[in-house]
Amino acid sequence: MQGSARSLAWVMSFVVACSARGNDPPVPTDASTRTDTPAATDVPAATDTPAATDASTRTDTPAATDTPVAMDVPAAIDATMPIDRPAPVDVPVAMDVPMSGTSQQIAAVRATPIGTASLRVEGAVVTYTVPATLRGDGMVSATDPAGFFVQADRSGPALFVAVDPATLSPAPVPGDRVSFTVTRISSPTPATHWAAEIGGFVRTASGASLGALLQDVSGASDLVTGLLNYEHELITLTATITNDFGAGGVGFLQASIATAALPADPLLRLRIPIDVRTALGLRNGCRFTINATPMWRYDVTAQASVWNVRDVSGVTCPSPVVDAGTDTGRTDTGTPAGDDRVWVLRVGDGVTPLSGAAVPVNIEAYNGSTGTPVGSPIALPTVGSAGNQPLTLSGTAGAEGTLFRSLDGRWVTLGGYTHAVGTPGASGAQAQRVIARINAAGVVDTRTVLGATVDRSAMRAVVSVDGSEFWSIHSGGSTGDVVYTPFGATQGTAVTNREVFRGLSLFGQQLLAAGSNPTASGVYATASLPRAPGGFIAPLPGFPPAMTLSPYGIAAFDRDGNGAADVLFLGDDRALLSGGGVQCWRLSGSTWSSVGNVTNLTNPIRGLTGRTSGANYVLYAVTGETRARVQRIEVDAATLTGTVTTVATAPLNTTYRGVAFAPR
Repeated sequence: MQGSARSLAWVMSFVVACSARGNDPPVPTDASTRTDTPAATDVPAATDTPAATDASTRTDTPAATDTPVAMDVPAAIDATMPIDRPAPVDVPVAMDVPMSGTSQQIAAVRATPIGTASLRVEGAVVTYTVPATLRGDGMVSATDPAGFFVQADRSGPALFVAVDPATLSPAPVPGDRVSFTVTRISSPTPATHWAAEIGGFVRTASGASLGALLQDVSGASDLVTGLLNYEHELITLTATITNDFGAGGVGFLQASIATAALPADPLLRLRIPIDVRTALGLRNGCRFTINATPMWRYDVTAQASVWNVRDVSGVTCPSPVVDAGTDTGRTDTGTPAGDDRVWVLRVGDGVTPLSGAAVPVNIEAYNGSTGTPVGSPIALPTVGSAGNQPLTLSGTAGAEGTLFRSLDGRWVTLGGYTHAVGTPGASGAQAQRVIARINAAGVVDTRTVLGATVDRSAMRAVVSVDGSEFWSIHSGGSTGDVVYTPFGATQGTAVTNREVFRGLSLFGQQLLAAGSNPTASGVYATASLPRAPGGFIAPLPGFPPAMTLSPYGIAAFDRDGNGAADVLFLGDDRALLSGGGVQCWRLSGSTWSSVGNVTNLTNPIRGLTGRTSGANYVLYAVTGETRARVQRIEVDAATLTGTVTTVATAPLNTTYRGVAFAPR
């Protein structure tokens, strides 16, 4: 704690002496009442509480953490913004001083029970403002309101006023000194008080220094245990992200962080809008500094929060590991030399003949260069347990069960259904559509579900950059959707125009989808990764404008080193004589053209992944047979001659679907 005046004792002693209203009533912190915070695989169970599913409550959003952005920052994030901009505070930090009269007034508001009030706050400094619209979709909720933060002394306390600044005259901005009367107090989230209504608002001065209020809490060992004494106060903090991002509310992500004083406290989090996190490139292992933002909380969780790119500086991240599908010219993708470890999805129990009914799913691992099995199969759950959902697939839907290794190399993802084994017509029967991510140790997490968005459509493929957010493709009849879902969420969002797709991949910030529609077939792409409705996916120029191809798996490569894909291999399940097998497409200028099919193949191909080998390629493919095979295909880039080796053949009453390199 910085300064003896920081303790809760002096706040409470003032309230006892100067107010007959009493302290805040105790708020229960029973985990069973917390519906906002998605579980993370590396957070203790006490904080891993599944979201409630009552439609009357917001189960995907941490109640107290949907905090809007600063008023002077547009909702859309300009990716060209410098991320290492110095903090807009150039005044030396002041020493702790005794609590002023204004701070005493703020303390009285914070200690007053919920309900009507008449408490004057005189001469407080506005430290941060938030408009009524945080995101481009305009979504605002009772726990995500417009408002502004005020504070008087560096050691606090501070107050959030949940009143839209635009409704006040003049509208408050950071640095204003303002006075007002709090007429109603609310506690919309556990263990916190807001000023919900005010009157008599006036601005008495402007241009007050925020530097005099700013606290560096990087060394505060009581930031979690003494959270009440930091809540809503203006802070700076240097920290390192220590796990993967998960859902943090609609439009937000959150992840555990470590500071110098708190290297391993699971209740210390970073919370950030999805677009800001993307623009900054933040991920597990990145170190950063928050410049000057108010400290937020949910219940007992301390949430150091940012809302725009300019809130963050000094971002340094470990070098990313490149996936096999995003080649940069090196001859291997992280798997040991001579040990191309691949995972393949097997459907069926080996006893019951395959049909359209739901069947169990396993992942088998192989040394792709030798065909030797590696370890025991990984069984996906068939019943729910410890927050995990079941994941089954149709026994005969060939487009389901695609595997994808995340771009950071640490996860394999797939999608399925929560059907019980044996449920007839699994692809179209109503149930939750569920996303699985699996790490190198074989730990399966199936807590992410898509809600009613696609609860009657076929679940085909899921891709991810780093396991913290997912894109999936779905098909129902003659229409389909691309759906975005943060990790741990209970609702997905359709984010592009509707097309029917069978395969899905990622290359950098682009989605690549394989589809065959009346007006085009081949590979479709987005310009960037869509996270909200209104995104657009379209055929790549040069692919046929008719339903002529039957494409599934995609393996994309950047051979000229400019960061964009310029070679595509495409699995096609038509007969070999009709153009099926593995097609190769190359980019020339702005147009893609077919340069032929890989020769010497034995069967049409569906699942596909691969890597480079010098100037050539090593592909791993799943055939389109009833009992599919996993094949290693060594491709001569100059002639497209293929050398084919069978790695594995599916056992009786099973088949193979997707294939991916094993996670690291």
